[in-house]
Amino acid sequence: MESSTSLPSSKERGDGTSQPHGYARFRELLKHPSAVSLLQTLAKFVNTFPTGLSKVDASSRVHKFLKAQEAVMFNDIVPFAEETDEESQKCAAEGLEKFLISRLHQKLFGIDEDDRLEDQRLRERICGLSWVSFEHLGVPPVDEQMLSLAVGQLRSVDTYKAPSDKLVVIMNAAKVINDVLKRSLDAGSGVRHLSADDFLPLLIFCVIKANPPRLHSNVEFVATFRHPSRLNGEDAYFLTALQSAIAFVRESSAKVFEVSEEDYRRLCSESRTAAHEGMQSSPEGDGSRPSPSASPEAKDDENNDEEDEEAENSTSSGPRGARPPTSLEMKAASLGEEERRTLADKVQSLNWSYEATLAARDLRVSAIPGLLREYKEMATLLRQVEKGLLLCNKDGKDDKDVVCSGSAKGEGPPLVS
Repeated sequence: MESSTSLPSSKERGDGTSQPHGYARFRELLKHPSAVSLLQTLAKFVNTFPTGLSKVDASSRVHKFLKAQEAVMFNDIVPFAEETDEESQKCAAEGLEKFLISRLHQKLFGIDEDDRLEDQRLRERICGLSWVSFEHLGVPPVDEQMLSLAVGQLRSVDTYKAPSDKLVVIMNAAKVINDVLKRSLDAGSGVRHLSADDFLPLLIFCVIKANPPRLHSNVEFVATFRHPSRLNGEDAYFLTALQSAIAFVRESSAKVFEVSEEDYRRLCSESRTAAHEGMQSSPEGDGSRPSPSASPEAKDDENNDEEDEEAENSTSSGPRGARPPTSLEMKAASLGEEERRTLADKVQSLNWSYEATLAARDLRVSAIPGLLREYKEMATLLRQVEKGLLLCNKDGKDDKDVVCSGSAKGEGPPLVS
């Protein structure tokens, strides 16, 4: 069945998340001596940024500052001035936006009390709709497992600080749904095929299943603090689609789902009760989702902030000094001869299937489990070194205390191809 509604075609992003060494390379270029003044200006802007501003005033101040500093970056900082091609300059501008807003996150995110209240209302509303099925949304049934990656991506939106990274996970979810639309053709007699018109209902279904923390605030944050010149094309299309899905959830009723008022109230009540019981029985108080205290500040740039702050603080005193060794480095330096041999053997036995993969655009969805498996193997080995378990775990079995998931911190989420 042909549809008049078409989805935007896939394209590469220019935010550095799908570029080789995108954000990491940006941060490396900031270490150039000519960047000292810019780092000092950025640090001062963050430290003196006023609290209590409205979203409109805060975004206006941030966007004007970024525009001015982009000009400084491309004119006065040697490695950025040498980036003459449009794509490199675009990636550098994206890097600057991420660098600044990640550090302003606590002063910018959820600054409106109305947004915080709406987050609570929306979360409670979605909790009551867990009974909603594909039939209620007017689309042919789909294997829910095919949408699990989209659901997981939506759940992770609150774990990133930069608008560009939040957009990546929204885009990833949308592209997974788009892929399902292309592949899910129901051969059953009398059952229509999925079409592009079913994109929004499937997105609504994923939003209900994911029930992301602070969903309203996250969408508002992206719409407000993503630079207007970069909120276009697929980014704008899929963000608008998510806003439409949220609006549907807010305004849905028994009539929309074609159930009686009595059944609607009963199903919503049962769903909320089950959700609350699940939250209370969870150690984190919120099922499988990150706790509020750990989600926004602990993810996106946590492993880079210390290094960046050190760079900023050292700008007035010349080259930065040697940092203290970490506990892992000290443990590695003190390994005995047998432990070193064991470590060498384990490193030799690791799979390196993705060692030559430099960009997320080179990966497909099917490669993600393998990539995470290799990441877990390496993280497990590092944990064994840190805990002194190399000789206790020669068989290579996983250290059960190690939990590894997600993409490398700082680079942002990988873009699904």
